[in-house]
Amino acid sequence: MTATSLGIPPLMTGTSQLEELIKKYMEIESRPVATLQAAKEALTTRAAMFQDLNSSLLSLKNASADLVPEDLPSLYDARSAVSSNPDVVTAKATASAARATYGVFVERLASYDVVVSSQFTSLGTEVSAAAGEGTKTFTITVGGTSGDVAVQVVAGEDNATVLANIASAINASAASATVSAAVVSEQAGTSRLVITAKSTGSASAITLTEAGGTDNILAASGTSSSVQSSGTTGGYLAARDTLDAKFTLNGLAFVRASNEVSDAISGVTLTLQRAQTAGDAPVSVEVNHDTSALKSKIKSFISRYNSTIKYLNNKTLVDPGAGIRGALAGDATYLELKMKMNRVVQGRVDGLAYPDPTRLHDIGITLDSVGNLVLSDEANLDAALLDHPEAVKSLFTSTSGVAVKMRDLMDPFVQDLTGIIARQQQSITNQIDRIDSRVKDLEERLAIREKALRSEFSSLIRAMQLMSAQSALLNSFMTQANSAFVY
Repeated sequence: MTATSLGIPPLMTGTSQLEELIKKYMEIESRPVATLQAAKEALTTRAAMFQDLNSSLLSLKNASADLVPEDLPSLYDARSAVSSNPDVVTAKATASAARATYGVFVERLASYDVVVSSQFTSLGTEVSAAAGEGTKTFTITVGGTSGDVAVQVVAGEDNATVLANIASAINASAASATVSAAVVSEQAGTSRLVITAKSTGSASAITLTEAGGTDNILAASGTSSSVQSSGTTGGYLAARDTLDAKFTLNGLAFVRASNEVSDAISGVTLTLQRAQTAGDAPVSVEVNHDTSALKSKIKSFISRYNSTIKYLNNKTLVDPGAGIRGALAGDATYLELKMKMNRVVQGRVDGLAYPDPTRLHDIGITLDSVGNLVLSDEANLDAALLDHPEAVKSLFTSTSGVAVKMRDLMDPFVQDLTGIIARQQQSITNQIDRIDSRVKDLEERLAIREKALRSEFSSLIRAMQLMSAQSALLNSFMTQANSAFVY
């Protein structure tokens, strides 16, 4: 290549001319680097495509796996218990509950036993005067568990202070595991000790005992578990035989210590919320299959399948007329994957037979004209989930079930290190690394070449400048010589 072909003027004397000359040469010699950079950009784009593909296949695998949980009964045998009046009774059911309807009438809720002291004027000193000065001890027993309580009484203490000290001593003692204590003022200027059991039912009724003699703080305060309180006198508030919940279930009478009853109906827990009055209708509690979670996961599977097949269709598309060729066009691996996906969602599941559903079509899930899954008959799906739960479970979770086969089909592609896509991405990474290495080598050579060009062109320009000067000198000499010979 000549200087003339580069558009270089015959004489170059300026620095800018030198830089322009070097720039033109370097642009030509840098073309291999540009080619490599373009190849790297194409590989980077392809790597991003594989990352998106991996995400799509992984989401379908996860949606399939969600239909095959380790605890299958939690999804396919789930039960719901629906109350016709949740203000009176609510219910929860486990997978072991039988489908049935129950009538519940709540006659009485379980309650906490409450023992109170007599009511005193807060500023009076009757309690400290009756009890006497010193340490007083008594015992609280609930459900066979006892705890001792020690209270220090100071002579002349007012009633409010003595009762507050008793409450504090109870709450700080071992008895606090079964009871709590507080002081209330029913009217301004009055005080009353209240001891409340922490568990409902007659089995948790409070028993108070003290030795008597100098240990007479309970007697002095009128706090007794053996008599019922009336007016301002102390004692227990509710009759002990009314502390248990009482209800009927399909006409049978039940008594329980708690308002949460898990042993009346197998697999069902009833929570009694409010007592009913005579003449009220029993509350209906219906136990049935709970299909909401399973149906939601089936819809998610449909959605993930459609987004994945759409992505694969787009990337394997070949349209000569429109000049479109997808990034995976002609790739047998992904063309085969599409065909296998289609067979999974259309094929019959081995081991199943009519009248049970044997393929997705039988539960209202079909393929449309473009290959997308469609829930075309939701009523059919609902009926299958309710009436044939075991068959639906087999349809998805048996060895050749739809969810199992789809999960296993996706798995070789999306494994972290050894998967098909992971290996393809690693291959691209290796190619990019090689390109980077070649670009680095070329750039180092170009830098050396540019330095050499600067030296060569600088020498050339100096020589041309010298020749130009000599030519000018020769021309001047010839002009003068010609003038000397003019007659």
